[in-house]
Amino acid sequence: MMSALQRHLGSPDVTLETHVRRCHAALAEELQPRRAIYLDTKYWIILRDIVAGVRTADSEIELLDILRRLVSAGKAFCPLSESTFAEILKQSDERTRIATAEIIDELSLGVSLIPYEQRVAMELRIFIYDQCRDLGAPGPLRLPWTKLSYVLGVIHPHETVFDASTELAIQKAFIDHMWSMSLSQMVDTLGGKQMSPDWHPRLAEQINAGNAKHADELRSFRQTYSIEAQGAAEVFAHMAVEVTRDLQKLITGTLPSVAGDATEAEAVRIWTKMLSTVLCHEKHKSSLPSLHINTSLHASVRWNKAQQLRANDFEDFRHACSALAYCDIFLTERRLMAMATANHLALDRHYGCKVAAAISDALALLHAE
Repeated sequence: MMSALQRHLGSPDVTLETHVRRCHAALAEELQPRRAIYLDTKYWIILRDIVAGVRTADSEIELLDILRRLVSAGKAFCPLSESTFAEILKQSDERTRIATAEIIDELSLGVSLIPYEQRVAMELRIFIYDQCRDLGAPGPLRLPWTKLSYVLGVIHPHETVFDASTELAIQKAFIDHMWSMSLSQMVDTLGGKQMSPDWHPRLAEQINAGNAKHADELRSFRQTYSIEAQGAAEVFAHMAVEVTRDLQKLITGTLPSVAGDATEAEAVRIWTKMLSTVLCHEKHKSSLPSLHINTSLHASVRWNKAQQLRANDFEDFRHACSALAYCDIFLTERRLMAMATANHLALDRHYGCKVAAAISDALALLHAE
């Protein structure tokens, strides 16, 4: 920390945002030769149990061996996500929780995806800036990778007793320190801390009731997707408004004037309509993968009127958003694989991510790497 602090005291011209961006860019370059293999929590638990000697089947041992070989040979890495992190903290036994974190440390190379909402913001920024190239908009970088300590987002000290330049150096040194922290260190530091009460069961119940009430109104999967896209647009329209404001400041050097709540509401209304329209156009689905994948999976459950949304689906869908959009291989549960690869979604083919649920199928994919 002290050596990093001294170094950063000598570069007060480098902003905190620039330093964080450089860290992410360097990590992306480092990972570029490797294939990203996403394991959902089921597979991390399997690997943990193999290490502990609880699982001893030959195919299971081979799975761990080949993943270790691919990682150590510089061919692959197995990133974490905020969904996996949340599910690890739900494990009540401290010993197995630490053991899970240790195998993740080994195979992830300390790498995680940035949180879901940050990925949506990144995708929106890239999409909107790309539409405004003729106005002088730059091409923002696609930097989805971070370190495990920032799996829930970047944090740093602020409002300290130090002057501005010293506080900036402290912030950048703190980021450097956190950048090297392992998941097992984080889990050990958190001790027995549990996640906040799970609101997913109640939310699933409410959504299922609403879906049942309006089930007779659905005429096609395309229509069902359009309804879900409208809901997604309503949630993230405010984010698109912020992106456009940042872009205007970047191009003109001034922020747009906001006359009041009415102007803000109108901007959100316009972007809600635009986003829902964009999501329904095939050519834009690659530009906004996180929103498209999540919308598709929710629409799939709603269109299959005999299927109920389960509490675990919310985290499973986030796993799918992480894996399908940003990874090359996705090892998951059979139910989620069936949904993602169904012909009317074909998310695996659309994003070029191979999906497997059974260990035998996972081995076949890994042996081909």
